[in-house]
Amino acid sequence: MLRARGHHVSILAPFYESCPIGEVDVYYCRTFSLKSKSPANRLANQIGFGFSSFFKSLSLGKADIVITTSPPALASPFGWLIAKCKRARLVYDVRDIWPDVAWEMGSFKPQSLYSRVFGAVRDFMLRHADLVTAVSNGKVEKLQTYAPDSDIIMITNGLDEKFLKNAENKGLIKHYGIGKKFTCVYIGNLGLAQGLMQLLRLAKKVKEEGIESQFLLFGTGVEESRLKQYAEEEHLTHVLFPGRLPNDDIFTILKYADMSFVSLANDRLKDSVPTKMFEALGAGCPVLLAAKGEAVDILEECGLGVAVSPNDDEALWEGFLKIRMDKQEITKNRARAYRLMKTKYSRQQAALQLTEELENRFSCIEKPQHGSYMDA
Repeated sequence: MLRARGHHVSILAPFYESCPIGEVDVYYCRTFSLKSKSPANRLANQIGFGFSSFFKSLSLGKADIVITTSPPALASPFGWLIAKCKRARLVYDVRDIWPDVAWEMGSFKPQSLYSRVFGAVRDFMLRHADLVTAVSNGKVEKLQTYAPDSDIIMITNGLDEKFLKNAENKGLIKHYGIGKKFTCVYIGNLGLAQGLMQLLRLAKKVKEEGIESQFLLFGTGVEESRLKQYAEEEHLTHVLFPGRLPNDDIFTILKYADMSFVSLANDRLKDSVPTKMFEALGAGCPVLLAAKGEAVDILEECGLGVAVSPNDDEALWEGFLKIRMDKQEITKNRARAYRLMKTKYSRQQAALQLTEELENRFSCIEKPQHGSYMDA
């Protein structure tokens, strides 16, 4: 959107082996590998990218605005440093608030050293940013408690409209037997924040009740081994872990699956909205949501699914049965969900909103053809 309105954009991104080298004005910066996701390795990865992106920025010339995104939280101060060196305005884009999200997941305690470090980074960025953006109203309100005088606005996350233009891969439907039995899919990170053990407990209940079904968990993550071990110990042969899917194929799976499972680890993560829910709703797949807060509001607005509290196994079972038995009635709301994803929860619309906010707020880029941006 920035480029479409005449602005020049340079993107600084961490380099990994799978990076699509050759993209215009995308500069990949070396950092430490994340093959092992230990705390020490994560710190090295983020700080390494911070240093390499800073040195790369020195060769890129003038910038009017620097946008830095968190997470990775520890890379953000290097975005501030780039802005200082280039005498540019600084935009602090917050996807997850660190260390708050770690407290909510129970990863570490507020009095820990990690909390003090991440908290200091958060407060520093809030004090020094010319504009702060956050992806939900809850995050905006929480950030305002830390920095009441900061300029903080919401730029919602949402669905990339290009996702809905993916071609269907009918071979996937045949390969996974979708349509032959009731199919529940999970697509995303198999991590701590998702709380996917509740899905396997649901799969166990479904098996005990003798309901013919399958559960396909697409993705990888730190919880993968534990989930697979539980499925093996409980003889959940109807639970499969096919690995990661190309983004093009996700559309096909969601379009033809009977249900998409979307979850958060607990009910403290109220201001988080899982991005995979937008894709499921856009593709017309009923969502079984285990979450509290803003994600529930969006699902209820669309009417395409059922929301329950995280880790409430009885409610999860009832929600599964409701979608299975009332699917025909629920899917009448597909058109409404599609319309909302295209108009209210579209990344393209969010990008337009951000672009207009920058043009209106900062005189250095009032004329689109003269603006330049650096996203670190």
